[in-house]
Amino acid sequence: MQSFISNNNLEFTILSQEGKQCVIQFTITGSVRKANIDNIRAGKVRDLYQKTSYGVGWLGEYERTGYHVQAQQLWRNIIKRCYTDDPKGYKSKGTTLDPRWHCFADFLRDLPSLPNFTLWLDKKGYQLDKDIRVPGSNVYSFETCMFVTEFENKQAGKLNKRLI
Repeated sequence: MQSFISNNNLEFTILSQEGKQCVIQFTITGSVRKANIDNIRAGKVRDLYQKTSYGVGWLGEYERTGYHVQAQQLWRNIIKRCYTDDPKGYKSKGTTLDPRWHCFADFLRDLPSLPNFTLWLDKKGYQLDKDIRVPGSNVYSFETCMFVTEFENKQAGKLNKRLI
């Protein structure tokens, strides 16, 4: 099998080819996907399971929705807040993201089931909160998160600071 290198320096091999359609496997993650031979030759294939968001999150395979771009921005901001030293000082000590949500595809699938999801879609000013449903929670997860207004989020933050 011949090895190739993508534009972002990831090694992969072609497992099979039928016409221009190929099945490829990435060396590091072992993930398998279909790709066009022209994109392979140009190095334009991506490993959807490579950790590309702050060394923590990966995209996974998902269907595009009317809100997937907005959701991806939210997801990246959560990862940034939890796992980087954000220059704006937003890093929350000890706050983490549920390992299931390290995969954007899983996060995207869960979003519509969170309380107030439609309000987040329809109105500006709604934020994803992790500690109103489960007071004092320090984990962003399906079980702990809900969408709330900015005002509700600030009020909850003040209350939680008093409890500490």
